Amino acid sequence: MINNILSRGINSKKKKTNVVVFGAHPDDFEVGCSGTILKYFKEINLKIVVMSDRYENGTMRNLKEMDKSLSILKMGKVPFTVFDIPTRIFHDYRSRIRNILYNIATTTDVDIVFTPPIHDIHQDHIILADEVIRIFREKTIFGYEVIRSGYEFMPNMHVSLSKEIVDLKIKASQCYKSQFSTTKSGGYYFASDVMKGLMRARGAQFGFEYAEAFVVYQLKL
Repeated sequence: MINNILSRGINSKKKKTNVVVFGAHPDDFEVGCSGTILKYFKEINLKIVVMSDRYENGTMRNLKEMDKSLSILKMGKVPFTVFDIPTRIFHDYRSRIRNILYNIATTTDVDIVFTPPIHDIHQDHIILADEVIRIFREKTIFGYEVIRSGYEFMPNMHVSLSKEIVDLKIKASQCYKSQFSTTKSGGYYFASDVMKGLMRARGAQFGFEYAEAFVVYQLKL
């Protein structure tokens, strides 16, 4: 079914599917759904929207890491916007986040939305997912997996990935060197064996070698 939804552009008489990926932080896209997006990249119109360009103390993030990551994925020309919501305190900016999403929903032609999962212990992911599902409730919405904080993630959709895509996803994710020192975990979730192991496990659930997993919040056919 994902093939039919994401690859409508195979038929030249039909417009490409318009996909927006929302991330609370610059690395959410790569960790959560970059493999699936890369698999269907030539058949979609993609936009990436990130909410946070800074930490709660005002220190700016290293957005050059995002540039490098997208370059590795050959998505350097993809439109992406990074807003100024401080990390870890999205709850104080819920109204602004809602207004940002509403503006995108009313000015952009959107078919499919990817968001962090609603059942996630990271406070920023929860707030963003809650507002995305509310504002885009008439669109198809997929929640992607964030390995470090998705403790209650229960997927009901799996997308098979080739080893080539898996390797590119890992290489792109590992561009975020700043996360190795700014998180208590030391960024273990960017480790090649951890990322590959998760994709192997998700693949095994459906008989694939590798896969990314998602929660389908809304499905519009």
